[in-house]
Amino acid sequence: MSEHLYAYAGKILRVNLSNGEISTEPTTKYIDDWLGSTGIAIKILYDELQPWVTPYDPMNKLIFGAGALLGTPAIGANKMSVSTLGPVTGGWASGLSDSYVGLHLKYAGYDLLVIEGKASTPVYLWIEDERIEIRDASRLWGKTTWDALDLIREELNDPDLHAVSIGPAGENLVRGACIIQDKNRAFGRCGTGAVMGSKNLKMIIAKGSHAIKVAQPERFMQAVKEYRKLYEGSNLGKYGTLHCYGRKQEISGNNWKNFQESSIPEELFEKIDPRITVKKYEIGPESFPGCGVGGCGRRLHITEGPYKGLKTTSNQWETFSTIQTRLAIEEPTFMVKANALCNQLGLDVNLVGGAIGWAMECYQRGIITEKDTGGMKLEWGDAAVALELAEKIAYRKGFGNILAEGCAKAAQIIGRDSDYYAMHIKGQDLYEVLRGSVGWCLGTATSTRGGGHTTGALITETFPNNDKEKARKVFNIDVDDPLDALSYEGKAQLVKYMEVSHRINNSLGICHYNTISVDINFINLPHIAEFYSAAIGREVSVDDFEEIAMRQLNLEKAFNLRFTDFARADDLPTPRDLAEPIPSGKLRGWRIDRAEYDRLLDEYYELHGWDKETSYPTRATLEKLGLKQVADDLEKINKLGK
Repeated sequence: MSEHLYAYAGKILRVNLSNGEISTEPTTKYIDDWLGSTGIAIKILYDELQPWVTPYDPMNKLIFGAGALLGTPAIGANKMSVSTLGPVTGGWASGLSDSYVGLHLKYAGYDLLVIEGKASTPVYLWIEDERIEIRDASRLWGKTTWDALDLIREELNDPDLHAVSIGPAGENLVRGACIIQDKNRAFGRCGTGAVMGSKNLKMIIAKGSHAIKVAQPERFMQAVKEYRKLYEGSNLGKYGTLHCYGRKQEISGNNWKNFQESSIPEELFEKIDPRITVKKYEIGPESFPGCGVGGCGRRLHITEGPYKGLKTTSNQWETFSTIQTRLAIEEPTFMVKANALCNQLGLDVNLVGGAIGWAMECYQRGIITEKDTGGMKLEWGDAAVALELAEKIAYRKGFGNILAEGCAKAAQIIGRDSDYYAMHIKGQDLYEVLRGSVGWCLGTATSTRGGGHTTGALITETFPNNDKEKARKVFNIDVDDPLDALSYEGKAQLVKYMEVSHRINNSLGICHYNTISVDINFINLPHIAEFYSAAIGREVSVDDFEEIAMRQLNLEKAFNLRFTDFARADDLPTPRDLAEPIPSGKLRGWRIDRAEYDRLLDEYYELHGWDKETSYPTRATLEKLGLKQVADDLEKINKLGK
């Protein structure tokens, strides 16, 4: 542990699985310009990966980062990140999870863990302060994440041991495999679990005994005490992200039958209300340290129906929207079962829903037949088929081998004009309903990691009870209603604001659900700047945060340009979103106006200093951010904006 570095643990741990080499380097070489976990991760990946490296190449690096405020009492500081060159989009890949392993990684003395190489046989990594060991995991290989964790806890006689691991999906290089924290939290999206599997790494366990110190403890704790008041009266913890169900129906944001509809049929609205299911089967709350809303997790015990006896943690919104309603399944507890199964298998719920949703719609339209599926009938609402396909995806069996590639690549394999029904952005399976919410749409479509709302989308648009007067002040924007979901006005500016907010949150380990991302009254950049300044003992302003976040965003963009051919066309919504108006519900007939969206995209690029025609960053923009070498790199490959 560093004696003079506050908030940070002080070291970056590097492990080469090919030769067993283990080393450390000081975190201080990065933190002024790159700030914490995801910021440092993209810097390392950009600097150290050669352009010929592919996602499953042993030379690829898998980087776990413990947020810079993790281990402090900062509100919402409980996130760990994992970043890599990803197999889904072929570019920047990053996901976060609430994580006890992240806490223990810092307690052990490490801010980041950089893994490269490939073990010759299955292994797991043991981190206990200065004791780092690469251990045999042959007996764990092939097991689900749940069984593997139970086994290792029993072997080591430690029932409180925490781990991040992959399931069969990661072992079988399912393109959308993800990494699971213990049994119930996922580092979602991007296929990071497949990269971990390609390295023959089953599990990482961290145990630390050191403490994280802040430079100005009295100032820090005064901020914690004061900002806790912002959460008084909030009920967002009651159902977690499922809280937004009613609001989603209002803005036609509920995914039904693979986006054919944007609303739940009225006759089913109450029957499948996920909040009712949580309330009915809840046996207790589940939270992580520092959560301002009291935790978004709920322990459930399903006591009746087809999944009677299941004990697990309640799912979040994604599973409900991308598997349950996307596949038109009416059994209310199906979302809980599907979520548990995906966690056991190490599957991204969005790839499962995206691939099966595409397949079911293609089956509906006669594009795919039982000849393609091995005799399976892919009919809407069939829960048993959905669960069977999830298993087939994880083990790459039969038709599941195609679906394991995700909807975009599956459509390429099948052909027959099925790509129209593959709902994705940059190859990443999409769960976000883009019609009916302009800021959500722009932030999701322009995301550097592919379709996803956690790196810039205006999430606040999609949550209830947000105050437009307060929003104008918080965002410092002069428009009538910044949160008007159908308005194009000011949305480019607001998405840029959220790009900064989300990257600062991710790098510091702050959960979005504890911030203005979901409630305009929660902590925001000024509050987080106070936390960080008091933690490190040096004043860091909101302007500093903006510069750091924009440096990170531009490096993510440049990283993608080195490994992919992403351009302006890849920042558009899906063809269906542009071609079809909302077919039913309260916003029936509304559609994304292509001319307005193009104007909005121009405005977005102009705000970032990027070429409007190509979306590429310009030399002036990159050099202003201290990225001259990056500009030189992009010029060599003819991808520097004009």
